[in-house]
Amino acid sequence: MNNTSTFYLKYRPQTISQLDLKEIRDNLGAVLSSGTMIHAFLFSGSKGLGKTSAARIVAKSINCEAKRKKGEFEPCNKCFMCQSITNGTSLDLIEIDAASNRGIDDIRELREKIKLTPYRARKKVYVIDEVHMLTQEAFNALLKTLEEPPAHALFILCTTEAYKLPETIISRCYEFNFKKASIKELVRCLKRIERGEKLKLAKGVKSKIASLADASFRDATKNLEILVSLNGKNISLKKTRQFFDQSQSSVDKLLVLLADRQSSQALKWLTETLGHGADIKQLTQSLLIKLRDIILLRYEVLDDKKDYHDFGLSVIELKKLVYLFDQALRQLKGAFLPQLPLELAIVEWCEQKKENNQNQEHKIKQTPAAKGKKVKIKVGHKQDLDIILEQWPKLLQQVKQFNHSIEALLKATKPVKFENNLLTIEVFYPFHKQKLEESKSLSIVQDSLQKILSLSVKIKYKLAKKGGEEHV
Repeated sequence: MNNTSTFYLKYRPQTISQLDLKEIRDNLGAVLSSGTMIHAFLFSGSKGLGKTSAARIVAKSINCEAKRKKGEFEPCNKCFMCQSITNGTSLDLIEIDAASNRGIDDIRELREKIKLTPYRARKKVYVIDEVHMLTQEAFNALLKTLEEPPAHALFILCTTEAYKLPETIISRCYEFNFKKASIKELVRCLKRIERGEKLKLAKGVKSKIASLADASFRDATKNLEILVSLNGKNISLKKTRQFFDQSQSSVDKLLVLLADRQSSQALKWLTETLGHGADIKQLTQSLLIKLRDIILLRYEVLDDKKDYHDFGLSVIELKKLVYLFDQALRQLKGAFLPQLPLELAIVEWCEQKKENNQNQEHKIKQTPAAKGKKVKIKVGHKQDLDIILEQWPKLLQQVKQFNHSIEALLKATKPVKFENNLLTIEVFYPFHKQKLEESKSLSIVQDSLQKILSLSVKIKYKLAKKGGEEHV
């Protein structure tokens, strides 16, 4: 299957009324029906919201041969001009990718060609995608064209990052902000595909797909297409849930490996997962959504803590992971090997911790325990807790040999008191406390600590007061 959903291409809107964003549908229809002469549009908003589709519809609406005769704003999609634009063969619709043609020479060439009159259309339409990628010099050259455009030319600038555009450019355009799609608008889009493909989607399937599409029509249609390829035209809600649960489970497996800094295993997991047909972009997006949810749950912005697990990662570590994988996501499009940005992000994350561990091991070598001497703890001595804290990295390594998940949970705790052979450990989340207090977990930690300290130690987990996340 291609990276771009064939459903998305097959069922992309071809008229104003088919646009799924209601605000854009209403406002664009009002402008086009008014007959107002506009020489430059600016379509801004997140990816997958239909900016390019809307640009082509505008090109058809303005140049539709049947529309001119009837005075309507909807393109007929039957005349020569409409069909040539739909098929991508029109000589009067020029689409430019600013990411690849971002220099001043490219814009100068455009300014020279713009003097040429349309081949057959009423107006020659120039669609510049990702216009924010232009250099400052290129923006200056484009500004001159927008200030004095030929009467036969129409510009449609599309961008996902409008804040990067100079105010002088924005002020010369009629701006439409493509806001993120609502669940209702996404379901509307999916219904069009359901009818066209004669699918039988159980109640709740479209809403489930829409809720996990990151407010993107492209992502919603792509997920529907994957479900159809896996299950045929009859799709139950159970199968839909299983599909998304498996995807989330995959992300959890990767996060466990990343929390443990297991670079080899994480890279092997990535290779196997992609080999089984997983989409690398969707995988990276799911990972970022998961990391975001963990951060928001940590600060109690989200309330749903069912099955919540932060993998023992601190806020600082979560932010670092978000940065690395957000960068990887941005680099996917132009990567020679699609998986390479993700692989480099994994390596950079794991190797950074390895360097920190080496520094920590150097410090541990200076302690008596590291030289083969037994650590002597005298009950009640004021330095007892300091010795335990000093040996904490060694305990984590010991526990890790038995259970990676317990070690990950322990990373997010803090020993606070040692008295009468009882070690009190502060835990910051009820879910963590519950897991650590399970008999198996408790036994592993106590046995490991006894082996390191040569002393029988009991452990008590104490839930920290609200605001205890200061330890991260």
